[in-house]
Amino acid sequence: MSSFETLLEFGRSSAVLSPGTIGVVALIILWTLYVLISNPVTIKFLTSLQKQATQTQVPRIPKIPEAPDALPFVGNLMPLGGRLNENDSTIYSQWPKKLSSDIFQIRLGSERAVVANTFSTIKDLWVGHSNDLIDKPQQHGFAEKLEYDLSGANMTEPIRRCRKAATRALGKPLWPTYYHLLEPSSVYLTRELLSKDDEYMDIYPYLRHIVFDLALSLTYGTVSNGVDDEFTDALVESINQISFFRASTQRLRDYIPILRFLIPDFVSGNLVVAAEKRRQKYLDVIFDALKKRIASGEQLSTPIGQGFQSELYDAILAAYSRNRDKAWEMAFREESVELLVSLYKETLRFWTITPYSLPRTTFKDISYYNTVIPKGTTMIMNAQQANHDTAWYGDDALQFRPTRFMGKTDSLPHLTFGAGSRICPAAALSNRIIYALIARLVLAFKINEPKDPRARKANADMLDFSAEYKSLVALPRRFDVSFSPRDEGWIRTKLL
Repeated sequence: MSSFETLLEFGRSSAVLSPGTIGVVALIILWTLYVLISNPVTIKFLTSLQKQATQTQVPRIPKIPEAPDALPFVGNLMPLGGRLNENDSTIYSQWPKKLSSDIFQIRLGSERAVVANTFSTIKDLWVGHSNDLIDKPQQHGFAEKLEYDLSGANMTEPIRRCRKAATRALGKPLWPTYYHLLEPSSVYLTRELLSKDDEYMDIYPYLRHIVFDLALSLTYGTVSNGVDDEFTDALVESINQISFFRASTQRLRDYIPILRFLIPDFVSGNLVVAAEKRRQKYLDVIFDALKKRIASGEQLSTPIGQGFQSELYDAILAAYSRNRDKAWEMAFREESVELLVSLYKETLRFWTITPYSLPRTTFKDISYYNTVIPKGTTMIMNAQQANHDTAWYGDDALQFRPTRFMGKTDSLPHLTFGAGSRICPAAALSNRIIYALIARLVLAFKINEPKDPRARKANADMLDFSAEYKSLVALPRRFDVSFSPRDEGWIRTKLL
C-alpha cells in the first residue's frame, strides 16, 4: 500500500474525520506535512534552523558557569537592553549570585560572551592578557555601517595608525598647546554663572560646551557659537544617537542572524545609518569651512558636600600659598591638589558612566585558571559592578568617599575608562579637564542646592543617577544648581 493510500485509509476509518469538508482538509494537511518532512530540502532547512537556535561563534566554554534561562535563538538577551528598566551591568551583577561565580558565560543570540564582574578578575584578564584582548566584536547593524570606528573596530593596520595618532595628539607633551583653547571656554562658563545672580540652572550644557569646543578646535580649528547654538546641538544629538546603538543589546536583529534575514534593513530602517548621515552632514559643513580658511592662508551636591566644598577650597589655596591668581592660572597646567585628584577619581568610580564598557574579542586562546577561553570569544567588562567591588575597595565601596584615593598612586583607580590595550586614549586629558573645571568653579563660587521648589534635585544614587538603561553611556539625570560668587570683584578680573 502506498503512502497516499495509507493516509486515505486513515481518513476513512477515523471517527474524527468523517466524510465531508473537515475530513478532506485534515487529509490535505497531513499529506502536505508528510511531503514537507520527507523532502531533503526541508530536512536541511530544519537542521539549519535547529543549529541557529542554539549555535554560537564559539562552543560552550567548559568550567565557566552559564547564565540560566537562555531561550532558542535569543539566548540571554531578553532581560538585557533596558527591557526591565535596568542597564545591562545591573542585570549582569545579579547572575553571579545564582551561579556562585564572579565570571560566567552568556548567549547573546548567536554570540557567546564571557562576563567578568570583579575588579581582580577584570584586571587579570584585561591587563594581564592585554594583547590577547586587542580586538572588538563586530556588531551587526553598527560596525559595517561606519567607515572608521576607532573605539569599536578590530586592531587592523589603519585603526592602529589612527589610534597611534590619537594617542600622540592627546598625550601630555602636547597639553600645554591646548591651554589657550580651554581658557576662553572656562572664562565663558565663569561669566555665564556670574550673570545668573544665584539663580538655579542646569550646568551640564556649559560643561559639554567646553569639551566639545576643545574637540572641534583640535579636529577642525573652529569653535561653536555658544551653549544655545542650534547647529552644535544638532551635531551632538546625531553623535549621541550613534553612541546609543554602540554595543547596545536593545535591537535583537543585531544578534540573531535569522532576524536579519527575515527583517532586512530597508524594512526595519537602519537608525545608525540615518544618524551617521546627519552627523556627516554637519561635519562636512565644518570641514568645508576649514578648507576655505586653509585656502585663504590661515594656519591650523549633597548636604555633606557643603562641608567638603570648604575643605576643598582651602586645599586648593594651600597648594598655592593662598594665592588665588596662581591657583586659577595653573588649573589646566598641573594637578597639585591631592584632595581634588582623589575627588575626581572617586566621582568616576562611584558613578560609572560606561557601565559595561565596550566589549572585547579574544585575539587568541586564553588560558585562565583551569579552563581555556577560545579565540573569538566576546569579553564583557562589568565596570559598574567592579567599581563597587567590596573585595577590592573595602566595605565602604558602596559609599561615596572623596578622600578614598589620597596617598594612592594606582595606575588603574577605576574602570570607567576601560583597561588594558584599548583603554580610552583620552583618559588622562579628560582627568585634567575635570580637575581644572572643578578647581576654577570652587575658587570662584560656592555651589549650592537651589532653594526654589521648582528646581530639579540631583539624584546621587550610584545606579539610579542615570535614566538611560539601553545604551553604552549612562547619561546623568539633569538637575539644577546655583552659584554664589565668593568674590565678584576678583572673578571679574578673570573675565578680562
